[in-house]
Amino acid sequence: MDTATVSSKYQVVIPKKARDVLNIKEGDKVVFDYKDGMVVLLPRPKDFVEFARGLGSEVWTGPENGEDREHLGIERESWQKAND
Repeated sequence: MDTATVSSKYQVVIPKKARDVLNIKEGDKVVFDYKDGMVVLLPRPKDFVEFARGLGSEVWTGPENGEDREHLGIERESWQKAND
């Protein structure tokens, strides 16, 4: 585990091991994520669509029965009618 000191401007130096693991170079942008009282530092993705793929997948488990599929069909039809 590495440590860093917070400066008077609230800046910290990212330890070398963390930079190496994340492949962070000078001038790169990073993203901060907040989970369960922790801050997670990630390199800024080049493609946010790819980065966001799968987010929320734990919420959506898919249709469990025919009733869900019927509802999805009705919704899709309404979207298609709105776009026609």
